[in-house]
Amino acid sequence: ATTFEQYWRLWNLPVHYWMVRHLYFPCVRAGLNKNQAAFACFLFSAIFHEVLVSIPFHMVRVYAFAGMLGQMPLVFITKKLERAAGQAYWWPVVGNVLFWVTFCVVGQPMACLMYYYD
Repeated sequence: ATTFEQYWRLWNLPVHYWMVRHLYFPCVRAGLNKNQAAFACFLFSAIFHEVLVSIPFHMVRVYAFAGMLGQMPLVFITKKLERAAGQAYWWPVVGNVLFWVTFCVVGQPMACLMYYYD
């Protein structure tokens, strides 16, 4: 993935299609703009991820929630960077490295460590 939007769109297609059909499109039909509808999807996902982590750990923290919701700005940042790069030959590599460093080197390990220390 060269952007966070691309990752979340392609990572889990059944969940993506469900979110689009049952949350994103109804939000757009209700009058929200595309960014607000995307925020609603990320908010729903953030709450769901926090519940999935909190129940087995028997503790409610906001790390999973913040981690999911914190990716919303990264979606917009990487989309802007992709537009700024245009057709530059280097963007797919830079975008992919930026994604993996942010997501798998910093993000998830830090979340695991924060839950571990609590």
